Amino acid sequence: MIFKKAAQFLVVAISLLGVLSLLLGGCAPFGTPNDQSGNGKPVRGGTWIDALASDPDSLIANGTVQTSSELVDQALYAPPFVGSYNGTIQLGIASEMPTVQNGDISQDLKTWTIKLLPHLQWSDGQPLNADDADFTWRLWTNPMFVAGSTSGYNLIASADVSSDKLSITYHLTQPYAPFLSLWTDGLLAYLPKHHFAGMSPDAILRSKDNLNPQVVSGPFMMSESMPGDHYTVVRNPHYYRTSRGLPYLDKIVFTAGGDQNTILKNLQTDSITSSWSLDLNKLSTYKKLSNYHLAVNPNTSNFEIMIFNLNNPILGENLDVRKAIAMAIDYQALIKTVQLGQAVPLCTDHGQALHPGYQPNMPCPKFDPAAANALLEQDGWIMGSDKVRSKQGQRLEFTYSTSTEESWALQDEALIRSNLKDIGIKLDVQNYPAITFYTPFLSGGKHDIAEFEDSYTYDPNDSSLLACDQRPPDGENWNFYCDPHMDTLLKKELSTADPAVRQQAFNQIHDIELTQFPFIVLYGPLDLGIAKARAHNYAPGPMGATETINVWEWWCSDGQC
Repeated sequence: MIFKKAAQFLVVAISLLGVLSLLLGGCAPFGTPNDQSGNGKPVRGGTWIDALASDPDSLIANGTVQTSSELVDQALYAPPFVGSYNGTIQLGIASEMPTVQNGDISQDLKTWTIKLLPHLQWSDGQPLNADDADFTWRLWTNPMFVAGSTSGYNLIASADVSSDKLSITYHLTQPYAPFLSLWTDGLLAYLPKHHFAGMSPDAILRSKDNLNPQVVSGPFMMSESMPGDHYTVVRNPHYYRTSRGLPYLDKIVFTAGGDQNTILKNLQTDSITSSWSLDLNKLSTYKKLSNYHLAVNPNTSNFEIMIFNLNNPILGENLDVRKAIAMAIDYQALIKTVQLGQAVPLCTDHGQALHPGYQPNMPCPKFDPAAANALLEQDGWIMGSDKVRSKQGQRLEFTYSTSTEESWALQDEALIRSNLKDIGIKLDVQNYPAITFYTPFLSGGKHDIAEFEDSYTYDPNDSSLLACDQRPPDGENWNFYCDPHMDTLLKKELSTADPAVRQQAFNQIHDIELTQFPFIVLYGPLDLGIAKARAHNYAPGPMGATETINVWEWWCSDGQC
């Protein structure tokens, strides 16, 4: 990693740690990369109960993008690479990290070789090798399978398996710097060819394996699958780290189907070991639980974003309106009152966990409603008797939408609505359930302004949000933003493995984001987790759904959770 301003970043990180300690009121230390609750040698044994916020919809790698599924997949599958507490990519079942220097990545970033450890096995004792790697990408790009994501995999033109089956070489149709992120963490692990090759691709996600996978590679394997209630996994004797005593736990029970109130009751009765992505509105109650530690990773990759539908003629053709909106929002109030301090200031789509990507000391919009009013006045938007500005028959009145499941966004909405009212912009709230909000609402371009939480996982590539060819129906550029210069910069950051060169491209991308305002990043949320005082090594990662990022290292005092 290249830190162009390493000293400034270190100061920011240290300051953030101090702020978080104060916010958590000394209840207990939040998640750290090591032992969370005191020094001690790991003890094998014990049953850990982790409460999921929702029920998984698939436990087949890349069979979904659902958060709870991803958390369980990390326990079930051993991927080529795994993430760290700091958000970096580390070795999993790959034997070495591919680089341009060692020849495993071509200079043009179109050929990538992944080498695997020898003697790997699936949970049924069958060999795990590059044949499985080759089978997996072909399955995921088969439209009959309907993978959770095909982005990046669809650039693979062909692949070659070595004669010893210990490496696979992928040939891409174009340079793609984020390629390793496609094979990082359990959600994106290989699938067993010998188990699934006999099934039709369209039958796999409808089979009993979907929520009760029979052949896995991770630290644990499925013992009991009770959809809507719980999923029990037990130690996998064929796990590649078994000789090192991993995993430490005998068993994990992932409970499902309970809402946040149920999770709180279970914490109050000491009946679960951990839970993640907790309700911020209950923060003061969590802090009073003497048997538990709160866990917050200060290295966020998440960002809360307000997007503009640039097909709306007023929003799309009036930069000063978008700029005035950016100046009228009280970002600190959103962090303090809505996020209860569990967020960091952020004004681009690259949070602190992304290097390259994150840019310290960015020229973020300042909260200045007076200047916003003056800008609109200067641009000819006149305040009416109803306190809404208009010009040439056009009113500054827009719909504002978010998912009804995102309680924090509903609170953001109220504060932002009040902020914009102060500069003569009226927001009409129209919210939708998540199943409608993302598709068909956002993808159909039915919004004016919308808010949601997003993140990039292990790589800062933001083409999905900004590239011309990612506008619906071809992608998730729900701003409908398109700029040739931006596309040139996106191509540049995708075409180099040099972190410094990529950072230069991202800095230029940030300049455009903060002058053209195709969207507004409100803040960087910090996911809140909690675990028993007896629980060790509970340290959720910073990259989206990564509570279980190091699940093989979890252990409990005296083997009792």
